[in-house]
Amino acid sequence: MQNRLKKTIIEEVDRLKPDLIDICMTIHSNPEVKFKEFKAVEVLTTFLKKNDFEVTQGIGGLETAFNAVFEGSGDGPTVAFLAEYDALPQMGHACGHNIAGTASVGAAVALKKVAADSIGKIVLVGTPAEEGGGGKIILIEKGLFKDIDLAMMIHPSNKTRIVRLMLAVVEIVFVFHGKAAHAAAYPHEGINALDGVILTFNNINALRQQLKDEARIHGIITEGGYAPNIIPERASAEFYVRALKEKYFKEVVEKVKECARGAAMATGTKLDIKMGELTYRPFKPNYTLAEIFRDNLSLLNIKEDPGDEKGDMGSSDIGNLSQTIPTIHADICICDDEVVCHSPGFRDAAISEKGMKGMITGAKMLALTSLDIFRSPEKMDMIRKEFKRN
Repeated sequence: MQNRLKKTIIEEVDRLKPDLIDICMTIHSNPEVKFKEFKAVEVLTTFLKKNDFEVTQGIGGLETAFNAVFEGSGDGPTVAFLAEYDALPQMGHACGHNIAGTASVGAAVALKKVAADSIGKIVLVGTPAEEGGGGKIILIEKGLFKDIDLAMMIHPSNKTRIVRLMLAVVEIVFVFHGKAAHAAAYPHEGINALDGVILTFNNINALRQQLKDEARIHGIITEGGYAPNIIPERASAEFYVRALKEKYFKEVVEKVKECARGAAMATGTKLDIKMGELTYRPFKPNYTLAEIFRDNLSLLNIKEDPGDEKGDMGSSDIGNLSQTIPTIHADICICDDEVVCHSPGFRDAAISEKGMKGMITGAKMLALTSLDIFRSPEKMDMIRKEFKRN
């Protein structure tokens, strides 16, 4: 019975393929940055409404967030499929969120159409602003995930991986205040704010030797003065600080602040430190859930790429969700190894034939894994136990 139902789900996703490709292409052709994804939301919600989902837009006080609910007649948990659909500034869908969001919608609709009597409640959550806006964090804080048992999504990549760890990250802006003066006639009257910024970079570079491999610090100068013959009275820099373990992450953040404080002391400048409003937390994997996902990957005769789960670590607001409820964020290959995320090549891959194949594969994987969990209370119990244990 289970295998026959899975076969029917696979066939249903294939039947939906033309609609899903059209949705995916439309979102890609209309790239929208964080919190402005109005066209993407319209396209996704229109399809969900057409397929009898109860859609609520503007959830959590975010105009471009939504949920779409279908309650099956079967027993079981409440499973959320996560849809991302924001694009990168200037680069469009170079992270492939057109694929991620469409795959989740495809999975939800396919499940609803062919397995309504075998599933419990499914909720498609439209989560805007993954790229720097922390949409999922805001929705968590607003309580939008409090009645959900687990969350799932796929993300396009140059590899197929079930588990990939992610780093915590926070933005820090350092603003140095000095005193302007003529750089040739009265240099002794000035206090150089740009020197504070440059010394901060030097201090951080000296710090790197004493950091663990998991730490990442990268920054840019955002303000450095107006003319070479004017000693800058104001200069600023923006940094992202990352680490894999939360305790160590907090330690590194404090060390980076001390680098800037030392620079201010050395240059006689005054320093303002502005922390980003949101912190992306590390991703907490659930290996029980991952194994169920992996079994369905084998069912589709797709091989997982070998590699360390610490490879190619970035950061995402899904890390915060994974600390709240069991979550899976699996990578689906859509391109060759040399094509990397956040590049023009990856943007092209997100509408390629291989990209569309990856999107359809992702929809199947999400639907099949959800079915396993709905039809096996023991599996859900094991997932919960691992989450609480860790």
